[in-house]
Amino acid sequence: MHRISGTMFENIAIRAGSRAIKILRDEGLDLSRVRVLAGASGSAKFLVLTGIDRALVSLFKGRTAPLYLIGTSIGAFRMAAFCQQDPLGAIEMLEQEYIAQKYSLHPTREEVSRETRRILDAYIDDAHIDAMLDHPFMKIGFLSNKCKGLLKQEPLFFQWLGLALAAGVNLMNRNWLGYFLERALFCAPGQRPPFAGMDQFPMDIHGLTPSNFKSALLSSGSIPVAMEGVSDIAGAPGLFRDGGILDYHLDIPFLPDSDGLVLYPHFYQTITPGWFDKGLHRNPCEKNMENVVLIAPSHRFVQGLPFGKIPDRKDFMTFRGKDADRRAYWRITVEKNRQLGDEFVEAVHSKQIGQIVTPL
Repeated sequence: MHRISGTMFENIAIRAGSRAIKILRDEGLDLSRVRVLAGASGSAKFLVLTGIDRALVSLFKGRTAPLYLIGTSIGAFRMAAFCQQDPLGAIEMLEQEYIAQKYSLHPTREEVSRETRRILDAYIDDAHIDAMLDHPFMKIGFLSNKCKGLLKQEPLFFQWLGLALAAGVNLMNRNWLGYFLERALFCAPGQRPPFAGMDQFPMDIHGLTPSNFKSALLSSGSIPVAMEGVSDIAGAPGLFRDGGILDYHLDIPFLPDSDGLVLYPHFYQTITPGWFDKGLHRNPCEKNMENVVLIAPSHRFVQGLPFGKIPDRKDFMTFRGKDADRRAYWRITVEKNRQLGDEFVEAVHSKQIGQIVTPL
C-alpha cells in the first residue's frame, strides 16, 4: 500500500449509521470494534471492490477475536475468499476466473450454472474447506433462499409466474414474501453469529460442512430463471435459489443491542433491501443500519471508469460475442480499484475517516 498524499479522499465514500457515525467521529475506526463483515449481491459489481477486499486482508491480519462474515450471492463468494489460508490468492483467483467467463450467444441455465461451478472449483479447493470452517477468527456465514410454491418449479413459465406474483406482493408488503421464500442461513460450526436471530422472514439455520459447502454457496448465487435451482445440499432438503432475492443488500439486524461495528464494502452508497425493491427506492430499516460502516466508490471514481459505470451483469449482453472487449473493460476496473483500498487504509490509519464520514 502506498500512502495518499494530502488530505483528499476523492475516490471513496464512507457512510455510517446513527450509532456508527458517532463512534467514527469520536475515535476513528478501531478495527477491534468490528464484529461483522458484510457483502451484498450484485454479480459483476464486485469487481469494483477487490482493492478494498485486499486492504481488509492486511488490516485484519493478526486478529484473534471472532469476525462474523455474512453475504449473499457474489457477496457470499467474496466471504469464502476471506476465510482461506491465502485470502489474497483466493481474491485474485475469484477475480480472474469471474472475468474469464465465456458463454454461447444464447446461454442456457445449465451453461450458466456449470460456469459458476467452474469458478467455485477454481478458487476453493475441496481439501481446504475444513480449514476454512475452522478459521482462527473468520466465521463464515451466508444466506440462500428455500423456495415455496411456484418458485420451486424449474419450468420457466412457473418461475416467471411465481416471480411476478412475488413482485406484486412485495409492492404491498415486503414481509409477505415469506409466503414464497424462506431464508436459509448457512454458517460455520460453533458459536451462533450475532445476526442468527433475524426473524422478518421464516428461517432455518444450517451448519456448513465440507460435504455441503460448495452446493450451499452455489445456491446463494443461483439467479432465478438465469440458473438452475440447487437441491442437493446435504442436511438442507428443498430447492434453493439466490440469497439476494430476499436480502439483496442485507437489510438485517447485524448486531442487535451492541456497540460493535459492521464493516460493509459496497459498490453503491445506498442499500436496497430486496431484489424486487430495485426500482422502488425502498429504504432499509434504520435500526438495522445503526452499526453499519459502508465503504463505497465515490461518484467521481465511478465517472472515471470506462462507460462511466461499474461492471454489471448486463455487460454479458452488451458485449455478447465480444468477450475480449468485456474482459478488457473489467480489467481496467480492477486495476483502478486498488486506489479505493489505498485510500481506505489511509483514512483508517490517519483517523481522517471521522472527518469524511457522512450519514447512511
